[in-house]
Amino acid sequence: MVLLLIYIIINEKISFYIFFMLETTRIYIADISVLKDSSVFEKLLKAVPGYRQRKVMSFKFPKGKMQSLGVGLLLRKACEEAGLAGADERIAYGENEKPFLADCPGIHFNLSHSGERVMCVISPFEVGCDVEIIKGNRGRLAERFFLPEESAWIKHFESLEMQTEAFYRLWTLKECYMKVTGRGMSLMPDKFALHVDDYENISLDHGGMRLEYTFREIDLHDGYRHAYCMKNNGKNAPQEIRCVDLNILL
Repeated sequence: MVLLLIYIIINEKISFYIFFMLETTRIYIADISVLKDSSVFEKLLKAVPGYRQRKVMSFKFPKGKMQSLGVGLLLRKACEEAGLAGADERIAYGENEKPFLADCPGIHFNLSHSGERVMCVISPFEVGCDVEIIKGNRGRLAERFFLPEESAWIKHFESLEMQTEAFYRLWTLKECYMKVTGRGMSLMPDKFALHVDDYENISLDHGGMRLEYTFREIDLHDGYRHAYCMKNNGKNAPQEIRCVDLNILL
Protein backbone atom coordinates (compact mmCIF):
# COMPACT_ATOMS: atom_id res chain seq x y z
CA MET A 1 0.00 0.00 0.00
CA VAL A 2 1.32 3.43 -1.00
CA LEU A 3 -0.11 6.67 0.38
CA LEU A 4 0.11 9.97 -1.44
CA LEU A 5 -0.54 13.19 0.44
CA ILE A 6 -1.65 15.86 -1.99
CA TYR A 7 -2.56 19.44 -1.19
CA ILE A 8 -4.59 21.77 -3.36
CA ILE A 9 -4.84 25.54 -2.85
CA ILE A 10 -8.37 26.82 -3.36
CA ASN A 11 -9.22 30.43 -2.50
CA GLU A 12 -5.96 30.71 -0.55
CA LYS A 13 -6.90 27.74 1.62
CA ILE A 14 -4.93 24.55 1.57
CA SER A 15 -6.93 21.33 1.37
CA PHE A 16 -5.23 17.99 1.95
CA TYR A 17 -6.24 14.74 0.30
CA ILE A 18 -4.88 11.30 0.99
CA PHE A 19 -4.92 8.95 -1.96
CA PHE A 20 -4.44 5.29 -1.21
CA MET A 21 -2.69 3.30 -3.89
CA LEU A 22 -3.30 -0.43 -3.70
CA GLU A 23 -0.82 -2.23 -5.93
CA THR A 24 -2.24 -5.77 -5.79
CA THR A 25 -5.73 -7.03 -6.59
CA ARG A 26 -6.88 -9.13 -3.65
CA ILE A 27 -9.61 -11.74 -3.86
CA TYR A 28 -11.31 -12.89 -0.67
CA ILE A 29 -13.50 -16.01 -0.65
CA ALA A 30 -15.30 -17.60 2.30
CA ASP A 31 -17.66 -20.43 3.17
CA ILE A 32 -20.56 -18.96 5.16
CA SER A 33 -21.95 -22.24 6.52
CA VAL A 34 -20.50 -21.31 9.94
CA LEU A 35 -23.11 -18.53 10.10
CA LYS A 36 -25.86 -21.14 10.48
CA ASP A 37 -24.89 -21.16 14.15
CA SER A 38 -27.02 -18.37 15.61
CA SER A 39 -24.44 -17.47 18.28
CA VAL A 40 -21.72 -17.07 15.63
CA PHE A 41 -24.09 -15.06 13.43
CA GLU A 42 -24.97 -12.66 16.25
CA LYS A 43 -21.33 -12.11 17.23
CA LEU A 44 -20.17 -11.46 13.67
CA LEU A 45 -23.16 -9.22 12.93
CA LYS A 46 -21.75 -6.78 15.49
CA ALA A 47 -18.44 -6.67 13.58
CA VAL A 48 -19.88 -4.93 10.50
CA PRO A 49 -21.01 -1.28 10.15
CA GLY A 50 -24.54 -0.23 11.02
CA TYR A 51 -25.70 0.12 7.43
CA ARG A 52 -24.59 -3.47 6.74
CA GLN A 53 -26.34 -4.71 9.88
CA ARG A 54 -29.57 -3.11 8.69
CA LYS A 55 -29.17 -4.58 5.23
CA VAL A 56 -28.53 -8.05 6.67
CA MET A 57 -31.64 -7.92 8.81
CA SER A 58 -33.77 -6.63 5.92
CA PHE A 59 -33.66 -10.09 4.33
CA LYS A 60 -36.59 -12.33 5.14
CA PHE A 61 -34.83 -15.69 4.94
CA PRO A 62 -31.69 -16.93 6.76
CA LYS A 63 -29.83 -17.59 3.50
CA GLY A 64 -30.05 -13.95 2.42
CA LYS A 65 -29.01 -12.75 5.87
CA MET A 66 -25.98 -15.06 5.87
CA GLN A 67 -24.88 -14.02 2.38
CA SER A 68 -25.24 -10.31 3.12
CA LEU A 69 -23.32 -10.62 6.38
CA GLY A 70 -20.67 -12.75 4.67
CA VAL A 71 -19.85 -10.18 1.99
CA GLY A 72 -19.85 -7.43 4.61
CA LEU A 73 -17.32 -9.33 6.70
CA LEU A 74 -15.06 -9.89 3.70
CA LEU A 75 -15.20 -6.21 2.70
CA ARG A 76 -14.29 -5.21 6.25
CA LYS A 77 -11.36 -7.62 6.29
CA ALA A 78 -10.21 -6.50 2.83
CA CYS A 79 -10.20 -2.86 3.92
CA GLU A 80 -8.33 -3.61 7.14
CA GLU A 81 -5.65 -5.65 5.39
CA ALA A 82 -5.21 -2.92 2.77
CA GLY A 83 -4.53 -0.38 5.51
CA LEU A 84 -7.97 1.17 5.10
CA ALA A 85 -9.60 0.21 8.39
CA GLY A 86 -13.05 1.78 8.65
CA ALA A 87 -13.27 2.63 4.95
CA ASP A 88 -16.20 0.22 4.58
CA GLU A 89 -18.22 2.40 6.95
CA ARG A 90 -18.72 5.05 4.26
CA ILE A 91 -20.07 3.55 1.07
CA ALA A 92 -21.23 5.86 -1.71
CA TYR A 93 -22.98 5.03 -4.96
CA GLY A 94 -22.03 6.13 -8.44
CA GLU A 95 -23.65 5.78 -11.82
CA ASN A 96 -26.12 2.89 -11.94
CA GLU A 97 -25.83 2.60 -8.15
CA LYS A 98 -22.42 0.91 -8.26
CA PRO A 99 -20.94 1.16 -4.73
CA PHE A 100 -17.52 2.58 -3.94
CA LEU A 101 -15.46 3.58 -0.90
CA ALA A 102 -16.29 7.24 -0.39
CA ASP A 103 -13.01 8.12 1.35
CA CYS A 104 -10.64 6.15 -0.86
CA PRO A 105 -10.35 7.42 -4.43
CA GLY A 106 -8.49 4.99 -6.64
CA ILE A 107 -9.56 1.89 -4.68
CA HIS A 108 -12.33 -0.27 -6.15
CA PHE A 109 -14.24 -3.24 -4.80
CA ASN A 110 -17.00 -5.62 -5.76
CA LEU A 111 -18.99 -8.28 -3.92
CA SER A 112 -20.76 -11.48 -4.90
CA HIS A 113 -22.44 -14.46 -3.27
CA SER A 114 -24.02 -17.75 -4.26
CA GLY A 115 -25.11 -20.69 -2.15
CA GLU A 116 -22.69 -20.90 0.77
CA ARG A 117 -19.89 -18.88 -0.85
CA VAL A 118 -19.17 -15.17 -0.63
CA MET A 119 -16.57 -13.23 -2.57
CA CYS A 120 -14.97 -9.79 -2.33
CA VAL A 121 -12.40 -8.26 -4.69
CA ILE A 122 -10.51 -5.07 -3.84
CA SER A 123 -8.33 -3.60 -6.56
CA PRO A 124 -6.56 -0.53 -7.97
CA PHE A 125 -8.62 -1.20 -11.11
CA GLU A 126 -12.34 -0.89 -11.67
CA VAL A 127 -13.56 -4.39 -10.95
CA GLY A 128 -16.56 -6.70 -11.09
CA CYS A 129 -16.71 -10.22 -9.64
CA ASP A 130 -19.04 -13.19 -9.56
CA VAL A 131 -19.33 -16.56 -7.85
CA GLU A 132 -21.85 -19.19 -8.90
CA ILE A 133 -22.70 -22.58 -7.48
CA ILE A 134 -22.55 -25.28 -10.17
CA LYS A 135 -25.81 -27.18 -10.33
CA GLY A 136 -27.21 -29.21 -13.20
CA ASN A 137 -27.53 -28.80 -16.94
CA ARG A 138 -28.14 -25.21 -18.04
CA GLY A 139 -28.31 -25.77 -21.82
CA ARG A 140 -31.67 -24.03 -22.15
CA LEU A 141 -30.44 -21.00 -20.23
CA ALA A 142 -27.45 -20.78 -22.57
CA GLU A 143 -29.74 -20.75 -25.59
CA ARG A 144 -31.88 -18.06 -23.99
CA PHE A 145 -29.20 -15.70 -22.68
CA PHE A 146 -26.05 -16.40 -24.68
CA LEU A 147 -25.16 -15.68 -28.28
CA PRO A 148 -25.29 -18.61 -30.77
CA GLU A 149 -21.49 -18.86 -30.99
CA GLU A 150 -21.24 -19.02 -27.20
CA SER A 151 -23.85 -21.80 -27.00
CA ALA A 152 -21.96 -23.63 -29.74
CA TRP A 153 -18.74 -23.37 -27.72
CA ILE A 154 -20.50 -24.95 -24.74
CA LYS A 155 -21.94 -27.77 -26.86
CA HIS A 156 -18.61 -28.64 -28.43
CA PHE A 157 -17.54 -30.25 -25.16
CA GLU A 158 -18.22 -33.98 -25.20
CA SER A 159 -19.68 -34.70 -21.78
CA LEU A 160 -22.64 -33.10 -20.01
CA GLU A 161 -20.40 -32.41 -17.04
CA MET A 162 -17.94 -30.48 -19.19
CA GLN A 163 -20.77 -28.56 -20.86
CA THR A 164 -22.15 -27.59 -17.46
CA GLU A 165 -18.72 -26.39 -16.39
CA ALA A 166 -18.39 -24.38 -19.62
CA PHE A 167 -21.79 -22.77 -19.07
CA TYR A 168 -20.86 -21.58 -15.59
CA ARG A 169 -17.53 -20.32 -16.83
CA LEU A 170 -19.26 -18.07 -19.34
CA TRP A 171 -22.01 -17.09 -16.90
CA THR A 172 -19.58 -15.88 -14.24
CA LEU A 173 -17.38 -14.12 -16.79
CA LYS A 174 -20.36 -12.35 -18.33
CA GLU A 175 -21.71 -11.24 -14.98
CA CYS A 176 -18.26 -9.89 -14.03
CA TYR A 177 -18.28 -7.65 -17.08
CA MET A 178 -21.87 -6.57 -16.49
CA LYS A 179 -20.91 -5.58 -12.94
CA VAL A 180 -17.65 -3.78 -13.74
CA THR A 181 -19.57 -1.54 -16.14
CA GLY A 182 -21.94 -0.71 -13.30
CA ARG A 183 -24.93 -1.69 -15.40
CA GLY A 184 -25.56 -5.12 -13.93
CA MET A 185 -28.54 -6.95 -15.39
CA SER A 186 -29.60 -3.86 -17.34
CA LEU A 187 -26.85 -4.94 -19.74
CA MET A 188 -28.27 -8.17 -21.12
CA PRO A 189 -25.72 -11.00 -21.52
CA ASP A 190 -26.62 -11.52 -25.18
CA LYS A 191 -25.55 -7.97 -26.05
CA PHE A 192 -21.84 -8.82 -25.98
CA ALA A 193 -19.71 -11.85 -26.78
CA LEU A 194 -16.97 -13.62 -24.88
CA HIS A 195 -14.48 -15.85 -26.67
CA VAL A 196 -12.30 -18.48 -25.00
CA ASP A 197 -9.55 -19.73 -27.29
CA ASP A 198 -7.62 -23.00 -27.21
CA TYR A 199 -5.05 -21.42 -24.89
CA GLU A 200 -7.73 -20.31 -22.41
CA ASN A 201 -7.34 -16.65 -23.36
CA ILE A 202 -10.57 -14.71 -22.86
CA SER A 203 -11.53 -11.82 -25.13
CA LEU A 204 -14.52 -9.49 -25.17
CA ASP A 205 -16.45 -8.20 -28.17
CA HIS A 206 -18.88 -5.43 -27.29
CA GLY A 207 -19.29 -3.16 -30.28
CA GLY A 208 -15.76 -4.18 -31.24
CA MET A 209 -12.91 -5.86 -29.37
CA ARG A 210 -12.52 -4.36 -25.90
CA LEU A 211 -8.89 -4.91 -24.98
CA GLU A 212 -9.07 -2.68 -21.92
CA TYR A 213 -10.90 -5.42 -19.99
CA THR A 214 -9.07 -8.33 -18.38
CA PHE A 215 -10.81 -11.48 -17.16
CA ARG A 216 -9.51 -13.92 -14.56
CA GLU A 217 -11.00 -17.17 -13.30
CA ILE A 218 -10.54 -19.01 -10.03
CA ASP A 219 -11.33 -22.71 -9.67
CA LEU A 220 -11.06 -23.99 -6.12
CA HIS A 221 -12.61 -27.35 -7.07
CA ASP A 222 -15.33 -26.79 -4.49
CA GLY A 223 -18.42 -26.95 -6.70
CA TYR A 224 -18.37 -23.22 -7.46
CA ARG A 225 -16.96 -20.99 -10.20
CA HIS A 226 -15.31 -17.69 -9.28
CA ALA A 227 -14.22 -14.97 -11.69
CA TYR A 228 -13.50 -11.27 -11.85
CA CYS A 229 -13.03 -8.61 -14.53
CA MET A 230 -10.79 -5.53 -14.38
CA LYS A 231 -10.90 -2.43 -16.54
CA ASN A 232 -7.95 -0.33 -17.72
CA ASN A 233 -5.36 -2.85 -18.76
CA GLY A 234 -4.96 -4.90 -15.61
CA LYS A 235 -3.66 -7.85 -17.65
CA ASN A 236 -0.32 -8.15 -15.86
CA ALA A 237 -1.47 -6.88 -12.48
CA PRO A 238 -0.49 -9.06 -9.51
CA GLN A 239 -3.20 -10.83 -7.55
CA GLU A 240 -3.56 -12.54 -4.19
CA ILE A 241 -6.27 -15.09 -3.44
CA ARG A 242 -7.22 -15.40 0.21
CA CYS A 243 -9.62 -18.08 1.44
CA VAL A 244 -11.02 -16.81 4.73
CA ASP A 245 -12.23 -18.93 7.65
CA LEU A 246 -14.94 -16.77 9.21
CA ASN A 247 -14.27 -18.42 12.57
CA ILE A 248 -11.04 -16.43 12.86
CA LEU A 249 -13.07 -13.22 12.86
CA LEU A 250 -14.81 -14.13 16.12
